[in-house]
Amino acid sequence: MCKRREIDWRDLLPELVVVISKKIPGLYDFIRFRATCKRWRSLVPLSDAPSQLPWLMEVNGDACAIATNLQAEHRFYSAFTGETGTIFVKPSCQGKSFRGPSPGHLLLLSGEFTNLRKSCHLFNPLTEEEVWLPPLTCSLGWPVFSSGFESWAFFDPYTLEWSATARRADSQHCCNLKTLIVSSGVGVTTEFFGESTRIKWDEIPPPIEETQLDTRCVSSHIMDTGRDLLRVSLYSRCCKNTEHCAYFRIYKLGFEENNCVWEEISSIDDRVLFLDVVDAFSISAEPFPAALGGFVIPNSIYFLSPDDCKPYRYDIQRGFVQRLPCPFQKCIWFLPTLRIIGP
Repeated sequence: MCKRREIDWRDLLPELVVVISKKIPGLYDFIRFRATCKRWRSLVPLSDAPSQLPWLMEVNGDACAIATNLQAEHRFYSAFTGETGTIFVKPSCQGKSFRGPSPGHLLLLSGEFTNLRKSCHLFNPLTEEEVWLPPLTCSLGWPVFSSGFESWAFFDPYTLEWSATARRADSQHCCNLKTLIVSSGVGVTTEFFGESTRIKWDEIPPPIEETQLDTRCVSSHIMDTGRDLLRVSLYSRCCKNTEHCAYFRIYKLGFEENNCVWEEISSIDDRVLFLDVVDAFSISAEPFPAALGGFVIPNSIYFLSPDDCKPYRYDIQRGFVQRLPCPFQKCIWFLPTLRIIGP
């Protein structure tokens, strides 16, 4: 009988090691993959982890509040893989108020709400990295860089600078003008301010559906998908059962006779939106091999109900709401990353 040849996985071609590492959907599995041997660990940097699906992060207190306190430890749960885990927060950040979600970081707040823009920084609970934000010298609202409950400001964590969503290059109306956007929730006009001048140069009335008395608009978020600026409004058919009564209207920032308008759309294509009661962000389903097999479904909205803070998925095409499993009473969405953004 032929003697079976033993395979030494450490001798795997470097190119294959890198390709395999890009196909690992779970962050825990990625860390285990790097722990196989020193050679694999040297070929795949920790900061080179593939795109991750969002987790649900357990919070204490009121998850519907604008900010909540960071505890000594927080549990995480993936509604897509069923994995759970615990992350221990370093002592210097414990007890601070924070907001989320954001791309891999929490926004830690220090001091009174009126001084937040002077004393806030980003914190990654996975890497323990802290990035202090430069001051935003205006009184337009919350200094956050995803979407906001009452406003939307713009901090690019990879350039460490405040910036803003620029108008489309092919637009003749105020093209190349960086802006700050303020939208104070349901039924309120969206205002555009110049980033440097802080002068209002445009405004958009809310969609008419948000102001009609016979509809119940529960919440309204503004978010940047990387391609479009969206206004996403959650409605209820006047009953307490989120699974049967919730539906969404989605609007895209458009231009009509050189004026900004909200144009209602029926699809977001391969994008996936994640909304909690306060904030929101979006990802593309394309990087995930199992996207069409149930892990994360494109053209969907994953949201936390304002009524019970439980996670649901809304199928935009079918108008169907599905409740997702979650072991937590109160939680927020969190997009994990091991990437270091500081200098």
